[in-house]
Amino acid sequence: MNFPRIGMRNIKTSTSVFLCLLLFEIFNRENALMACVAAVICMQNTVVDSFRKGTERIKGTFIGGIAGAFVLFIISSLGHENILIFIIPLGVIILIEICVSLELKNSVVICCVVYLGLLTSRQHENGYILYTINRILDTSVGIVIALLVNKYMNIPDNIKKLLKISKDTDRDAVDKGISDKDNI
Repeated sequence: MNFPRIGMRNIKTSTSVFLCLLLFEIFNRENALMACVAAVICMQNTVVDSFRKGTERIKGTFIGGIAGAFVLFIISSLGHENILIFIIPLGVIILIEICVSLELKNSVVICCVVYLGLLTSRQHENGYILYTINRILDTSVGIVIALLVNKYMNIPDNIKKLLKISKDTDRDAVDKGISDKDNI
Protein backbone atom coordinates (compact mmCIF):
# COMPACT_ATOMS: atom_id res chain seq x y z
CA MET A 1 0.00 0.00 0.00
CA ASN A 2 1.43 3.37 -1.00
CA PHE A 3 0.81 6.20 1.36
CA PRO A 4 0.97 9.75 0.05
CA ARG A 5 4.19 11.55 0.77
CA ILE A 6 3.97 14.33 3.29
CA GLY A 7 5.49 17.56 2.06
CA MET A 8 7.78 19.81 4.08
CA ARG A 9 5.23 22.61 3.94
CA ASN A 10 2.77 20.31 5.66
CA ILE A 11 5.32 19.43 8.36
CA LYS A 12 6.28 23.09 8.83
CA THR A 13 2.64 24.18 9.03
CA SER A 14 1.78 21.64 11.71
CA THR A 15 4.99 22.48 13.60
CA SER A 16 4.05 26.17 13.51
CA VAL A 17 0.60 25.37 14.90
CA PHE A 18 2.18 23.23 17.63
CA LEU A 19 4.57 26.03 18.61
CA CYS A 20 1.70 28.53 18.74
CA LEU A 21 -0.25 26.21 21.04
CA LEU A 22 2.82 25.56 23.19
CA LEU A 23 3.68 29.25 23.48
CA PHE A 24 0.13 30.12 24.49
CA GLU A 25 0.14 27.32 27.05
CA ILE A 26 3.47 28.47 28.52
CA PHE A 27 2.29 32.09 28.80
CA ASN A 28 -1.17 31.05 29.97
CA ARG A 29 -2.92 32.95 27.17
CA GLU A 30 -6.52 31.95 26.72
CA ASN A 31 -7.06 31.35 23.02
CA ALA A 32 -4.46 30.42 20.44
CA LEU A 33 -6.95 30.32 17.56
CA MET A 34 -5.87 33.56 15.87
CA ALA A 35 -2.18 32.63 16.13
CA CYS A 36 -2.79 29.14 14.74
CA VAL A 37 -4.95 30.43 11.87
CA ALA A 38 -2.31 33.04 11.01
CA ALA A 39 0.44 30.39 11.06
CA VAL A 40 -1.53 28.17 8.68
CA ILE A 41 -2.34 31.05 6.34
CA CYS A 42 1.21 32.41 6.36
CA MET A 43 3.16 29.22 5.64
CA GLN A 44 4.32 29.19 2.04
CA ASN A 45 6.59 27.03 -0.12
CA THR A 46 9.66 29.20 0.37
CA VAL A 47 11.02 31.44 3.10
CA VAL A 48 10.99 34.40 0.70
CA ASP A 49 7.30 33.81 -0.12
CA SER A 50 6.47 33.37 3.57
CA PHE A 51 8.29 36.58 4.48
CA ARG A 52 6.60 38.55 1.70
CA LYS A 53 3.17 37.17 2.52
CA GLY A 54 3.85 37.45 6.26
CA THR A 55 4.57 41.17 6.03
CA GLU A 56 1.47 41.65 3.88
CA ARG A 57 -0.58 39.71 6.37
CA ILE A 58 0.71 41.71 9.32
CA LYS A 59 -0.51 44.81 7.48
CA GLY A 60 -3.87 43.10 6.96
CA THR A 61 -3.95 42.19 10.65
CA PHE A 62 -3.55 45.83 11.62
CA ILE A 63 -6.15 47.02 9.11
CA GLY A 64 -8.67 44.42 10.30
CA GLY A 65 -7.86 45.16 13.94
CA ILE A 66 -8.23 48.91 13.57
CA ALA A 67 -11.50 48.48 11.64
CA GLY A 68 -12.81 46.06 14.26
CA ALA A 69 -11.87 48.42 17.10
CA PHE A 70 -13.56 51.31 15.29
CA VAL A 71 -16.78 49.34 14.85
CA LEU A 72 -16.68 48.16 18.48
CA PHE A 73 -16.20 51.78 19.58
CA ILE A 74 -19.24 52.89 17.62
CA ILE A 75 -21.36 49.97 18.81
CA SER A 76 -20.38 50.45 22.44
CA SER A 77 -21.10 54.18 22.17
CA LEU A 78 -24.53 53.54 20.71
CA GLY A 79 -25.25 50.60 22.96
CA HIS A 80 -26.91 48.65 20.16
CA GLU A 81 -24.90 45.49 19.67
CA ASN A 82 -27.82 43.91 17.78
CA ILE A 83 -27.02 46.00 14.66
CA LEU A 84 -23.70 44.17 14.25
CA ILE A 85 -25.46 41.65 12.02
CA PHE A 86 -25.81 44.42 9.43
CA ILE A 87 -22.51 46.21 10.07
CA ILE A 88 -20.24 43.15 9.90
CA PRO A 89 -20.93 42.25 6.22
CA LEU A 90 -20.71 45.90 5.20
CA GLY A 91 -17.33 46.09 6.94
CA VAL A 92 -16.10 43.03 5.04
CA ILE A 93 -16.95 44.75 1.74
CA ILE A 94 -15.14 47.90 2.81
CA LEU A 95 -12.08 46.03 4.10
CA ILE A 96 -11.71 44.04 0.89
CA GLU A 97 -11.86 47.27 -1.11
CA ILE A 98 -9.33 48.96 1.21
CA CYS A 99 -6.85 46.08 0.88
CA VAL A 100 -7.28 45.91 -2.89
CA SER A 101 -6.88 49.68 -3.28
CA LEU A 102 -3.72 49.59 -1.15
CA GLU A 103 -2.42 46.75 -3.36
CA LEU A 104 -2.55 44.34 -0.44
CA LYS A 105 -4.58 41.57 -2.08
CA ASN A 106 -2.74 38.93 -0.06
CA SER A 107 -3.84 40.74 3.11
CA VAL A 108 -7.58 40.40 2.45
CA VAL A 109 -8.07 37.01 4.11
CA ILE A 110 -6.25 37.76 7.36
CA CYS A 111 -7.72 41.26 7.48
CA CYS A 112 -11.24 39.85 7.34
CA VAL A 113 -10.39 37.00 9.75
CA VAL A 114 -9.15 39.47 12.39
CA TYR A 115 -12.12 41.79 11.81
CA LEU A 116 -14.61 38.91 12.06
CA GLY A 117 -12.83 37.45 15.08
CA LEU A 118 -13.13 40.75 16.90
CA LEU A 119 -16.74 41.44 16.04
CA THR A 120 -18.22 37.97 16.42
CA SER A 121 -16.59 37.35 19.78
CA ARG A 122 -18.46 38.41 22.87
CA GLN A 123 -15.33 38.54 25.02
CA HIS A 124 -14.90 42.29 25.45
CA GLU A 125 -15.31 42.41 29.24
CA ASN A 126 -11.94 44.12 29.72
CA GLY A 127 -12.66 46.62 26.97
CA TYR A 128 -12.55 46.38 23.21
CA ILE A 129 -9.21 48.21 22.90
CA LEU A 130 -7.36 45.65 25.02
CA TYR A 131 -9.18 42.83 23.26
CA THR A 132 -8.24 44.26 19.85
CA ILE A 133 -4.60 44.68 20.83
CA ASN A 134 -4.48 41.10 22.08
CA ARG A 135 -6.00 39.71 18.87
CA ILE A 136 -3.55 41.70 16.73
CA LEU A 137 -0.71 40.44 18.93
CA ASP A 138 -1.95 36.84 18.74
CA THR A 139 -2.20 36.97 14.96
CA SER A 140 1.22 38.56 14.63
CA VAL A 141 2.74 35.85 16.85
CA GLY A 142 1.37 33.17 14.53
CA ILE A 143 2.82 34.93 11.50
CA VAL A 144 6.24 35.32 13.12
CA ILE A 145 6.30 31.69 14.25
CA ALA A 146 5.45 30.51 10.71
CA LEU A 147 8.24 32.69 9.30
CA LEU A 148 10.79 31.38 11.79
CA VAL A 149 9.78 27.74 11.29
CA ASN A 150 9.92 28.12 7.52
CA LYS A 151 13.36 29.71 7.70
CA TYR A 152 15.03 27.46 10.27
CA MET A 153 13.31 24.06 10.16
CA ASN A 154 15.19 21.53 8.07
CA ILE A 155 14.83 17.79 8.29
CA PRO A 156 17.89 15.83 7.12
CA ASP A 157 17.34 13.91 3.85
CA ASN A 158 17.95 10.50 5.45
CA ILE A 159 15.17 11.12 8.01
CA LYS A 160 12.87 12.39 5.25
CA LYS A 161 13.48 9.16 3.37
CA LEU A 162 12.84 7.05 6.47
CA LEU A 163 9.60 8.91 7.23
CA LYS A 164 8.64 9.05 3.54
CA ILE A 165 8.60 12.81 3.62
CA SER A 166 9.05 14.21 0.16
CA LYS A 167 11.46 17.08 -0.14
CA ASP A 168 10.15 17.56 -3.66
CA THR A 169 6.43 17.51 -2.85
CA ASP A 170 6.16 21.28 -2.46
CA ARG A 171 8.28 22.00 -5.54
CA ASP A 172 6.26 19.50 -7.59
CA ALA A 173 3.05 21.23 -6.56
CA VAL A 174 4.40 24.58 -7.68
CA ASP A 175 5.52 23.11 -11.00
CA LYS A 176 2.09 21.56 -11.55
CA GLY A 177 0.35 24.86 -10.77
CA ILE A 178 -1.36 23.68 -7.60
CA SER A 179 -2.40 26.65 -5.52
CA ASP A 180 -1.08 27.35 -2.03
CA LYS A 181 -4.27 26.28 -0.34
CA ASP A 182 -4.29 22.97 -2.24
CA ASN A 183 -0.76 22.12 -1.18
CA ILE A 184 -1.02 22.18 2.59
